[in-house]
Amino acid sequence: MDIKHKHAGHLIIVEGHPFKANNAGQWNLTEIWQTLKLPKGKAPGRWRGKERDRLSRNQNLDSAKVGAENHLLATKRATIEYAGWVSAEFKDAVYDAFEAVLERPEVAHVVAEIMRDMGHTHSATIVERSAFHDRCDWKALQGIRRNTVKGLKAAIRKGHLTADGAHVIARRDGLRVSLAALELEAI
Repeated sequence: MDIKHKHAGHLIIVEGHPFKANNAGQWNLTEIWQTLKLPKGKAPGRWRGKERDRLSRNQNLDSAKVGAENHLLATKRATIEYAGWVSAEFKDAVYDAFEAVLERPEVAHVVAEIMRDMGHTHSATIVERSAFHDRCDWKALQGIRRNTVKGLKAAIRKGHLTADGAHVIARRDGLRVSLAALELEAI
């Protein structure tokens, strides 16, 4: 039986060079390194550190014999990590994209829903917390608990949260309050 991974055949283009994932949804980091003529110090075999070890333990990295050479194959996640290790500029771009998501709670909510659809529920919850809780100055709301309807309404009244942001928090935390009730607080 030939079962293909959801990323099988996906194409990434780096500096005008196309790289295609194999049937297991992995990219050949050694091929990328060789094609882009990256420095020897950035060879996949020289990649060290906690993140690389964690990716290897979680089966995001695999070695394979290609001809007479050993090559390092990587999932999409590991390929992005490797790119961040090779290029600080790329790593900054990834962080800037994430920061842009968190700056717009409405975008963060959409991204979190997509993450949930992909099966990344825990990570989606973290994105929502980062986008909504961090934007509210709970300390300024002395004595108000954030995981209560009363706390959310107080945050809206003081301008620390939007009604939409509070409604997302309420739904996530299992609080029973309608968006309409929260919108009344904003008036």
